[in-house]
Amino acid sequence: MKARFIMPVAVTGIVAFLFVLPADSCAGEDPLSVRGPLPLKLRYDVGETLYYRLVRHTTLFAMDGSRFGEQEAVAYFTRTRLENDSQGRAREKFAWKSFAFGQSMDPNVPARLSYLREAENFSLVCSVQDEDMLLKFDFSALPRTIEGFWFMVMSWDAVTFDGPVRGQEQFPFPDEAFIGTEIKGTRGRHDFEFDYPPLVSNSSYTFSGENSSRLLGVGIVRDIPCAIVEFSHSENGITMNFDVAPVKLKIRGFEHIWGKTYLSLEDGRIVKGELVAPVAQVQDMQLPGEGEPRHIELLALQRLDLDMLAREDFDSEVMESRPKEDH
Repeated sequence: MKARFIMPVAVTGIVAFLFVLPADSCAGEDPLSVRGPLPLKLRYDVGETLYYRLVRHTTLFAMDGSRFGEQEAVAYFTRTRLENDSQGRAREKFAWKSFAFGQSMDPNVPARLSYLREAENFSLVCSVQDEDMLLKFDFSALPRTIEGFWFMVMSWDAVTFDGPVRGQEQFPFPDEAFIGTEIKGTRGRHDFEFDYPPLVSNSSYTFSGENSSRLLGVGIVRDIPCAIVEFSHSENGITMNFDVAPVKLKIRGFEHIWGKTYLSLEDGRIVKGELVAPVAQVQDMQLPGEGEPRHIELLALQRLDLDMLAREDFDSEVMESRPKEDH
């Protein structure tokens, strides 16, 4: 049995050319001339489907700064616009086509991805304007494995870049705004409780209420004019209890999140998202036959990258990501 079993977690394509223009330098020609408020509302057509790649990479550090491992997860999913819900909020169907997760506890060996077949065609319908949407996701059909658990986390991650740029009851993000506009959440401190039995029980992510977004500027991402929104969520707490026989883990920690969402000026779709989130945590690991649990302190440096893809690139990458026997 390996001495370490690490489980950091956050409930949290290449850009061809990107630049940021502050308001006082945007006197040029369309589509990047800024003469009034920028349109930010999600408004792509009902029935249209968007294609995305989402990558989560975590580097694990001991408290002396030495790197001792990594985790990686890769997901491909689509978003299809549906009719608005009864409250007039934008509604979408998220459908996953591929997912894989891997972990390495050797700093010289990259994580080897393990493919999760149950992720294929898994779908959810939700509104990204519903601040309680995560509570309504149903993961009961997923296998009770580490890969299944991380797929649940990556399903939450799929809407991470929407939260800071969509108007919600207690987050008054506007349909349009001038560069420099800052929006702060009003919900305050609250817990998001979750379980993934029998692997995870009595666990929660505590949002501090210290969240804000700022319209940073405009730029070009893959030839698409975009509004660039930077956001932060600070001082969030994590409490998790794992039971991966024969190991039991109690995890406590806190997380700070910084990121950017790139919104198409044409219809408000997300073109790109990027996020960095360090998690400082302590773990008490109980091994069979040992009286006192082993105490581990670590830093997990997480990166999350979302890219909208062209349909043909999406199909090609999905096929390449699947086991060779499926080709």
